[in-house]
Amino acid sequence: MTAKNAHLRKYVVFGLIVLGVWAGTTFLKGRLAAYPTGILTYFCINAVLALSWNLVSGFTGQFSLGHAGFMAVGAYTSALLMMRLKLPFLVAFLGGGLMSGLVGFLVGFPSLRLVGDYLSVVTLGFQYIITAILNNTTPLTGGGLGLAGVPYRTTLPTAAVTLTITVWVLSNLVNSKQGRCFVAVREDEVAAQSVGVDTTYYKILAFIISSFFAGLGGALTGHYTMYLHPDIFNYLKTVDSVSMVILGGLGSITGSLIGALGITLLPEIFRNAATVFASFGWMAVSGFLRRGWMVFYAVMFLMIMLTRPQGLLGRRELTWAGVKAWVQKLGRKGVRPWRSSR
Repeated sequence: MTAKNAHLRKYVVFGLIVLGVWAGTTFLKGRLAAYPTGILTYFCINAVLALSWNLVSGFTGQFSLGHAGFMAVGAYTSALLMMRLKLPFLVAFLGGGLMSGLVGFLVGFPSLRLVGDYLSVVTLGFQYIITAILNNTTPLTGGGLGLAGVPYRTTLPTAAVTLTITVWVLSNLVNSKQGRCFVAVREDEVAAQSVGVDTTYYKILAFIISSFFAGLGGALTGHYTMYLHPDIFNYLKTVDSVSMVILGGLGSITGSLIGALGITLLPEIFRNAATVFASFGWMAVSGFLRRGWMVFYAVMFLMIMLTRPQGLLGRRELTWAGVKAWVQKLGRKGVRPWRSSR
């Protein structure tokens, strides 16, 4: 099989996967209640955000704290393109991602020459600048009152297909020449420069791609909630993305998916547990679970940092072959359903 045919087959298979995901989630959407459908939709959105942050921080080693700012740019751009210019959803959706990528370039070009804590401070400052701009452009964004009437377009199939494409693009990227350069920058920037890697170029490239997918995640959020407010994209939104990646594993795509699933389900588990205790009349326990469940959240991350600071998967990836071998040889020492990562 020639290389051209191999690439064509690869794209055909991917297209069939996307169609299968669309058909499967459409089937689920028509048969599931609103609550589980909403949970699955939020999982897809959170996974896109976690993957986008993991690219710049987990694979390239640049710790950014301004991720929520790029989400806000994508969300407001997509919403305004539909509401003010009456553009179709797909055009507005991609426009939100492209605008976030452009802003990522404008922020990354001067700041990614910095390293460590300095980069974190600059990106955190960018986060607050975006929030201030959104709060003070009332005629355009609604300011502190928020932007109501955002068209509802984020269904479960839309979010699932976006997640599928994100996973496919980033998986191919991190296993390409560019991905190896990202990892080289993460491991030792000086050594990477010594062998001819343009570290500034690859850091900016990772930042732009990460910002693009963060913008798509923000656009999905806005078109799902149908309301935008600057406080939705505050510093805690960045913390959520960081938490998902740290839980699953820095530098692991499947780890980001597992972390997103955990962070999405955890509040729902405690909320439902509180409802169950309230039904038995244990109001004190129910009230604590509703208001104090963050204590368990903090303890969980404390235990992870003490026992497995690299996250659940570390830098490894789950693979079908690994899972199959693990199931077949369950109980045998040393068999694990993952392969070594970069």
